[in-house]
Amino acid sequence: MTFRLRICAVLAVLVAVNALFVFALLWAYGVLMPGLVAGSIVYARSGAIGFDFLQMPVSWPAFLLVVAAFLAAQTYYGYRRVLSGTRGGDDDATHAVARIVRRLAMTADVPEPAVRVVDDETPSCYTVGRLTDATIVVTTGLVDRLDADELEAVLAHELAHVANRDVTLMTIATLFVEIADRSYHAARLARRALTNPGELSTRGSVAIRWFLPLVALTYVFVAPILWAFPAIADWATRTLSHAREFAADAAAARMTGNPLALATALLTLDETTAPPEDDLRAARTRALCVVPAVPVTGDETTSVPDLDRSAGAPRRRERVSSWLAGTPSTVGDSETHPPLQSRVRRLQRLAAELEGVS
Repeated sequence: MTFRLRICAVLAVLVAVNALFVFALLWAYGVLMPGLVAGSIVYARSGAIGFDFLQMPVSWPAFLLVVAAFLAAQTYYGYRRVLSGTRGGDDDATHAVARIVRRLAMTADVPEPAVRVVDDETPSCYTVGRLTDATIVVTTGLVDRLDADELEAVLAHELAHVANRDVTLMTIATLFVEIADRSYHAARLARRALTNPGELSTRGSVAIRWFLPLVALTYVFVAPILWAFPAIADWATRTLSHAREFAADAAAARMTGNPLALATALLTLDETTAPPEDDLRAARTRALCVVPAVPVTGDETTSVPDLDRSAGAPRRRERVSSWLAGTPSTVGDSETHPPLQSRVRRLQRLAAELEGVS
């Protein structure tokens, strides 16, 4: 299956799962729950069940409208949430990185995205956006650890995501995984109340105290309906993320003509980036980053480390070959990104191809 067909197939699955998720919630709370209550009353009085559980919760036009609104809300909320902690400015630091992005955008023939350089020692870079715009967020820690060619390669990688039009897609996909997880988690409130009552949140305690029948019915009848959604959404997001990372790596390598610069940048980031905490938000949104890491937000900086540092191709080639020779095959594997060894090996092959052409 070609890359485009694979992306289209997984995208179709993701949209279908979104639609099915909305339908499941509408049916559970618009048909199933009222039907159980009304059916129980009718059965107690007449001994017959007089409720149709197979009916549509809403009309088809209304359902499609709700699905569209759900997808639009994911796009809007995902974009705003990830960038909510970054504050923009008009300073030389942003301009220094923006000049590189502007030149790469002209090379890739894509609209120039906004650039934010966040004052944080954590090396991180990611892109978020909607259909009409995109924003690349870079930390001073990233600029400080990479040389000029490596920084250009990482920014080209992010520009490739913009050119491939997968920024909005991954913003929606990563947020849906979180929504599905949280919905399933909320539906199991009754179970947590029985097994770990001391760990309930304030909202959970209030729900148990005032809406116990609804909470119990949700756990018994709604939770089983929702249990598969987190796993399916996670698979779709992981598959999309792996494919898009490989495609962005290849596009960035061709855009800069320096695949080994991106390879050594990935190695540097892998060595200096701490694994994210086992937190739902952190684990899901790290798919937006160039390597598995938590997207960093904060104040935009007023200064940036030197961008003129560079390293030679022989040194990069030696570092990549040495790393590949001494690294186990499972290194760098994650739920959101392809194994680092696979990415570096592909970039090494691209470098050999480009050298052969030249």
